[in-house]
Amino acid sequence: MKKILLTIIAAFALVGGLSAQSRTSYFMEGSYFRNSLNPALAPTRGYIALPGMSGVGLNLSSNFLSIDNFFFQRDNQLVTAFHGSVTADEFLGKLPSQGNLSLDTEINLLGVGFYTGKTFWTFGLNANMAANMAMSMDLFKALKSLGNGIYDLGNTAFDATSYLDAYVGTSFRLGDHINVGVKAKFLVGVATLNGQFSELTADVNPDYIKAEMSGSWRANGIMFDNSKMGSDDMVMGDMLNFNMGHIFGSFKNYGFAVDLGAEVRLLNDHLKVSAAITDLGFIKWGPNTHVAGTIDGGFGFNGFDFETAQMLTEMDFDLGVVNAQYAQGYSTLLNFSVNVGAEYNFLQNRIAVGLLSHTKYCNVLTYSELIASVNFRPTNWISATVSHTFVNKNRLGIFGCAINFHPCALNLYAGVDFIDARWVKGPTIGGMQPSLPRYAKSANAYIGLGFNFGRPKFMKE
Repeated sequence: MKKILLTIIAAFALVGGLSAQSRTSYFMEGSYFRNSLNPALAPTRGYIALPGMSGVGLNLSSNFLSIDNFFFQRDNQLVTAFHGSVTADEFLGKLPSQGNLSLDTEINLLGVGFYTGKTFWTFGLNANMAANMAMSMDLFKALKSLGNGIYDLGNTAFDATSYLDAYVGTSFRLGDHINVGVKAKFLVGVATLNGQFSELTADVNPDYIKAEMSGSWRANGIMFDNSKMGSDDMVMGDMLNFNMGHIFGSFKNYGFAVDLGAEVRLLNDHLKVSAAITDLGFIKWGPNTHVAGTIDGGFGFNGFDFETAQMLTEMDFDLGVVNAQYAQGYSTLLNFSVNVGAEYNFLQNRIAVGLLSHTKYCNVLTYSELIASVNFRPTNWISATVSHTFVNKNRLGIFGCAINFHPCALNLYAGVDFIDARWVKGPTIGGMQPSLPRYAKSANAYIGLGFNFGRPKFMKE
């Protein structure tokens, strides 16, 4: 089991990489990243994006991970939520009923965009990974209380998918006030893993602690080969196959996705309203690389035998493999997003205010963001943004910023979201007491370097 989990994690890490995409770039006209948020939003110049240079970053979203939720001030010291001076109601009152955790990454391995007249074209290759988990907050209730009772930790599910996409897209004008964009993506699935617990309970008693669990899981990917397995001798480790001939031959997990977008310009181009749906598609996973099974078992702790120095435990845990020989192919939907934006610019487009609604629909959860921004364009080759994201009850004072240099030959982009303006002294570790952001529940940092060419004539210099 350990071997197979490490293999799946390695596969995700291989193509997961880091992300060059950020919602903060949506209103930055010189950035070519905005085209991945709405295919109708073309950059001001053509570009070339090279692997390892076009984007490096990390995007993590949650609705509960913050210093303020898990640390408390007591006598001018910071203590954890599990300290005796912190009551259960004080700690648990800050947590949502369900915890959501998401990690999304994308690497632009190769990309090029250019204009032919007033039509913008883009081609490229991306590596993607998306991982999401929804979990019961009763987990923290059980850890904090440790009192008599039965705690329901069910309704916990996880999903992760890694894939490559080769895309072709275009953006063009309809009349004088409308831009329309479409991007088609051919997908190759690398690995997928998902599962859920139908039952996960903890029974805490002064004399014992017992846990029961049941659920199901399935995985698929280029490193698996179940065609040689019989139904009576299924050993999960034996299904791993790193033979290069098998790996290239097993690229049979294919799919398709599409991005659709539009922008309408009103009031002499001062007001711009836009909407897009991205990553609307699926991957069909083949039967010969499909592994599935059940999760069933329990754990019991009945105390400690001081004479033998042994813990008195009972364990009956089984991570079963089922139907490997006769596994069926199946399809999974991509996590798709809906973006709706409105922007008003003034002072000859040198300053603009924008509002972006971003909603992501995942297999195990859905989350939304509302991003307000002020955008500065002092020249045709530099733009900057300051934003605030209203998500997961983020407090005012958590902001983002980005800057984009895009002169005739270079496109340098850098930004950070979820910067917390309020910090708190953390616990003392090794004689040091670091300062930590207090309220931020998510993190996003990114940097990208591309090369520009060919500003179209219809755009004002």
